[in-house]
Amino acid sequence: MPHSILLDYLTISAPLGYLLIFIGLLFEGEFVLFTAAFLTYRGAFDFGDMFLVVISAVLLGDLGWYFLGRKYSNGTFSFINRWVEKFAKPFDDHLQSRPSRTIFISKFAYGFHRSILVRSGSLKIPLKEFFKADLVASIFWIAIVGGLGYGTSSLFLILRQYLKFAEVALLFGLILFFALSSFISRRSKKIL
Repeated sequence: MPHSILLDYLTISAPLGYLLIFIGLLFEGEFVLFTAAFLTYRGAFDFGDMFLVVISAVLLGDLGWYFLGRKYSNGTFSFINRWVEKFAKPFDDHLQSRPSRTIFISKFAYGFHRSILVRSGSLKIPLKEFFKADLVASIFWIAIVGGLGYGTSSLFLILRQYLKFAEVALLFGLILFFALSSFISRRSKKIL
């Protein structure tokens, strides 16, 4: 069986791996979740532990972005306000009238989600309503993106006799993921 340098490097210590994934999910998201699901299927991490790490990181990260909007909507950090104004302000009407739908769609629109979360906070969307919408969107997002990573890894097992390294399957899966993400993002923008 071929030796994978990437897999060995990422799984030196399971607790360190979980911590890196947790931190990565706070700031990045798609790539980190996809990779974590891929490695979980390959046996590098425990499925139950990984699910707890992923769901807690995603929800805590999204709450952090929401509270950033609550705290700094007064113009304290102008670069944050410019970023949110550019990406999220055009969706204010949707966010105020249909926050659940807007947060759900933004979860799949690469590059818009965090600005929508910050804007939710700055528009003072009630925390309970925000959290409920974000929880539903996050569960679907984890299932879809994580499922793509997990499924790509199982595809690798089927094709392993033709592949020499896990990195090739991961690259294929990422290309597939970004193609689907781009398609969903374009469709979501049309819907909003």
